[in-house]
Formats: sequence, C-alpha cells, structure tokens
Amino acid sequence: MIAKYLDLGANIGRGQAFGMMASRCSAAQAEILRGVRDSGVYKRLGLTWDAFCQEQVGISRQRVDTVIGQLEEFGEVYFALAQIVRISPETYREIAPKIEGETIEIEGEMVPIIPENAARIRNAVSFLRNELQRAKKRDPSLLNLLCDIRARLQYPLDKLKQLAGNMRTPAEMDGVRLMVCQISERLDEIKAKLP
Repeated sequence: MIAKYLDLGANIGRGQAFGMMASRCSAAQAEILRGVRDSGVYKRLGLTWDAFCQEQVGISRQRVDTVIGQLEEFGEVYFALAQIVRISPETYREIAPKIEGETIEIEGEMVPIIPENAARIRNAVSFLRNELQRAKKRDPSLLNLLCDIRARLQYPLDKLKQLAGNMRTPAEMDGVRLMVCQISERLDEIKAKLP
C-alpha cells in the first residue's frame, strides 16, 4: 500500500515539474501524465482529472490533454523538435513530410533533431513557416495543394537521389541522367511561369 502512495507521490512531483515548464514539455513528461491519467492513480487523492491537473500539475486539464494528444498524434519526435524551436501542431503537420525518424530534411540532407543542430533547424523551420504564411495569404486552398504536392514529390525524389548514388553500369547512369534532365526541364518550365 505504501509503495502505491510513493509511486503516486513521485508522479505528482514529476507532474509539478512539468507544470513549471509546460510550454517546453518533453515526451517523457507527456508519457508520465498520460500514465497518471490512464491509470486513474490521481483518484487516490480524491481528485477528478480536472482538479488533479490544476492542483497537482499546476496547469489546466485542457493543456495537459492537449500535450497528451500531441504525444499520441505525433510521437516523441514532436517534443524533441519543440525543445529546439517553438512549433505549433499546425506547422508540425505541414513539415511532417520532411521528418523521418529522428531527423529532419534540410536542403536535401537528413539532419538529426538534436541540440547541436539547433541553429540550423531553427533557420529551416523559420524559413518554412514564412513560406507557409505567404502561401496562406495568397490562397488557403493553394497552401493545401502545395503541401500535398511537396509530400508526394519527396519520396520519389529521395529514391532518385538514392539510385543516383548506387548506379553501377553506364546504362543505369544514363537512365538516371535522362530522368533528372526531364524533371529539370519540367521544373524550368514551371520556374519560367513564376513572376
């Protein structure tokens, strides 16, 4: 019985620490809160989930539920990225095609989402955020279309890049060169139409 209350106390302490830095929550903190919520251990204090969040964690139940929802929707990588750069769920959804595992694609390179790469990641996310805002101002439906096109192009372009590095015969190399030239010509046609 005492062990159960010690466990509850430890979780409350972790939750209070979470409350002090709610805007910069880690995946581990979100996991702890989800565990407390799902197990119902907070009821041992005679509290509702709402009251537990307010009194023991120090933030609203809505905020805690939002954080748990972000963990469930995006996984741990969202929190790793949020530790480096402020990012809304909406922006994260838009850049998700550029995220693979625990890396983010920046200028064609998969960059680990770690503090050592913080400056580069912040610049890339800021650039993308500005790009998305400009597109939204022009036409919200255009933004959705552009994001869809980008997501659909990412995989084949990555595969083509991978193939280019693994060609063994002259015929294979010629095939990839031809495809790259055709894609490049189409992109030049599109570029020429831009103001």
